[in-house]
Amino acid sequence: MGALDCLRSIRECSTLWFSVLVPLVVLPLPVLHPNDVSRCAYCVIVIALFWMTEIIPLAVTSLLPVILFPLWGLMSVKDVCSSYVKDTLMLFLGSLIVAVAVERWNLHKRLALRTLTLVGPEPKWLMLGIMFPCWFLSMWMSNTATTAMMMPIVIAILHQIKECRQKIRNQSGIMLSELGNGQTTHNENIDDSDEANTSSVSEEEDKEFTILAKSFSICAAYAANCGGMATLTGTPPNIIFKGIADGLYEKYNTENDVNFANWMLFALPISTIIFIFCWGWLTFFMKGKYCCPCVKSKEDMTFDPVKQIIMKEYSAMGTITFPEIVVACNFVILVLLWVTRSPGFVPGWGALFKPGYAKDSTSAILICIMMFILPAKPPRCFKRKSSAYDIENSTESENYVYEPLLNWKIVHEKLAWGVLLLMGGGFALADGCQKSGFSDWISDNLIGLAALPPWVIAMLLSIIIAGATEITSNAATSNLFLPIVGRLAIDLGINPLYFMIPCTVATSLAFLLPVATPPNAIAFSSGYLQVKDMVKTGIFMNIFSLVVVNIALNLWGVPIYNLHHLPKEFFSNYSATPTVVNVTLLN
Repeated sequence: MGALDCLRSIRECSTLWFSVLVPLVVLPLPVLHPNDVSRCAYCVIVIALFWMTEIIPLAVTSLLPVILFPLWGLMSVKDVCSSYVKDTLMLFLGSLIVAVAVERWNLHKRLALRTLTLVGPEPKWLMLGIMFPCWFLSMWMSNTATTAMMMPIVIAILHQIKECRQKIRNQSGIMLSELGNGQTTHNENIDDSDEANTSSVSEEEDKEFTILAKSFSICAAYAANCGGMATLTGTPPNIIFKGIADGLYEKYNTENDVNFANWMLFALPISTIIFIFCWGWLTFFMKGKYCCPCVKSKEDMTFDPVKQIIMKEYSAMGTITFPEIVVACNFVILVLLWVTRSPGFVPGWGALFKPGYAKDSTSAILICIMMFILPAKPPRCFKRKSSAYDIENSTESENYVYEPLLNWKIVHEKLAWGVLLLMGGGFALADGCQKSGFSDWISDNLIGLAALPPWVIAMLLSIIIAGATEITSNAATSNLFLPIVGRLAIDLGINPLYFMIPCTVATSLAFLLPVATPPNAIAFSSGYLQVKDMVKTGIFMNIFSLVVVNIALNLWGVPIYNLHHLPKEFFSNYSATPTVVNVTLLN
């Protein structure tokens, strides 16, 4: 019992033991090899293990560079702290606050329910009605918040479908019972055969409903994962990529061409293709051969009650309110500002300012501030007393109290502050890897990949990262890998975006495991899914998505970002001597 108590005590204090042992176990690395590369490798390994195991919250782990980098003499604490607040972080902060406003006034729920009222009551159309709002909203909101909003609606739909099936089963049982009672004088064994048939039909229907429930549960998470990759603010890895790429380009005194407009031009078609495939694949998984239009479905039941409950939920929201209209207008204005700042084919409004002075974060923070200024109720000057009744009941108007769309208490409670720290820690980690030479050391050891065509290298890197993101946070995966693949590309004489872009998108291809992303975990918590179900459906999603991403990279990614060209600044400002520089690889 003493040994068992000791083991139990160790397990209960696993956070303490792990936090102490990991730094000690890795300590011989910088002690035996006292140089900046080894010291940075020590910091990266410790932070990576903490991120992967989540022994302490991810956001808290993201603060470790503030301690480790100055301690090992890699960066001053001033430089480390300045890495936490960058232009891209302000962009994400502004988009998160706008998303909080959308969530506060239930604009996302109205859009979701409205979409469901427009689709047909059949399961495959209901699935599309679930997936489309998740896909669209996750471009602008947190994937987690989108999935969490949709799952109660999904559960209600499944409950109604189950009740429909149960009613039809009960009616069939009554009919069989009456038929059996009328024929017992001719065949005494008919009751037994009827009961056996009814039982087999019941088991088959239960199996069909289970498959349907699995498909409905997982489709919301998959759609959110697909939508997040479509915009620069849709998911943290995209913003992390932007920040790391900006820092890499600034090191060589040039500017990163990636902005909101051209990222959407590149990633939205990818997201759309994967979304359509996901719907078709889950429909096939749900109905098998009966999902094909040429094969008649064996379903012989009505789903009208499902449609009715959706209409009831939508009607309960009432007519669209004033704050919903204001938030929607600001949201549309924000998207237009992002898209028109630097569209590429024509000068955008950003050309009105000095180069580099106005960026996407400017628009995000502007609309974010407007959310704290614009009223949630129409001012009295917009209200007209048009009748005697209005004059007699003007107390509410006289007692008008100004209330903004957002206040700091709501933002403080709902904003994902931990994600901002995670991104800041990633930027600090990337800066430390570059300044210490750790990224150069890794790229030098991977220089043997120069024998492969660049598109093969990009495919291999995206496969590795897609696998890594299944077991660790996609933001942490981006923070760890993107500085390395960017450095590797430069050493091979390749545009760094050619490797960084597919690796960034690959971090969103987390379809296999519940722990891969919070949306997967939310779908898994519905109770209808098992791990093997997600693996069975997710493996084909991953394979197809990786192929689409790498084809898109070479078809329309190359002309959008001029990926066949390595900017001259990367040669003229490159102080180190790369082992291999092969600029003809992409010709």
